[in-house]
Amino acid sequence: MKLALALLVAAARIAHADTDCHDADPFAAQTLHDRLAALAAPDLDGRAPGTAGDAAARAIITARFTCAGLVPLGDAGTFAQAFTAANGQPTANVVGMIPGSDPDGDIVIVSAHHDHLGHGHLGANDDGSGVVALVAIAQAMAQHAALKRTLVFAAFGDEEDGMIGSSFFLAHLPERVPLGHVVEFVELDMIGSHKSAGLVAALGAFARFPARVVLDKLVPGFPHIRVVAGGQSRGSDFAPFCTAGVPFTFFWTPDHRCYHETCDTIDRIDLPHLVDIAKLANALVGALADTPLDLAGARAKRGCGQRVAA
Repeated sequence: MKLALALLVAAARIAHADTDCHDADPFAAQTLHDRLAALAAPDLDGRAPGTAGDAAARAIITARFTCAGLVPLGDAGTFAQAFTAANGQPTANVVGMIPGSDPDGDIVIVSAHHDHLGHGHLGANDDGSGVVALVAIAQAMAQHAALKRTLVFAAFGDEEDGMIGSSFFLAHLPERVPLGHVVEFVELDMIGSHKSAGLVAALGAFARFPARVVLDKLVPGFPHIRVVAGGQSRGSDFAPFCTAGVPFTFFWTPDHRCYHETCDTIDRIDLPHLVDIAKLANALVGALADTPLDLAGARAKRGCGQRVAA
């Protein structure tokens, strides 16, 4: 109990140390590094569901969402949507929203998963890297002028056991997030190892899909990363939404050495490319929020563009 309390106090101190949500550059390399260092700290021991490290990580994310001014979408007016993990322990998704100018219009979901394996597996890349990008994008979009579409930011729990948190979220969508209005799902998972294969994949962004049309226009502005768009995928948090017919763009970098290994630590993160990938994802989210392209029509016509393996 003392360890859990100490971790929560430390998490609150880390989260509130960076209180300038509106003027600081959310994509500054030092900012991303420091936030990732907090999530992948040895004291959090990999954020396994139901542990003190899990609670501390959620406290950090909650503080950042609060500071950015997101609207809570969790239980009883909070950001936390509680559920039971596959190991029988309590955990939660952390979910917030930036309402669009059309309250009954389209919704774009942006996600990462905050859990990892624990037991010495710290999960800096998987998926601390995605979480810090998610937080940065939320902050950047909150600073943006009014957007047409609503943006939902979801840090899901217990992805590692089979998308438990994202499946729970889909089955218990908040009233303000009707499934029929969700037109795109952008996922950030393991985006800190560009140098492993010299690329970042934008899986699911198939040719002629709206996200691909937008992405193709954005990519030339990021010459230091190699973006491979399209390609089918499975086994991450986009999958339940894909099954429901929601198109997705899944940013992911292969990690040929440290995937699900104890060497997935912050010292191995490819920080310069992580910054660029986060900025590219931010540009995509901002463009999708305002594009005149018919995202709802594309979803109705094509669904997610692939079959999801069971």
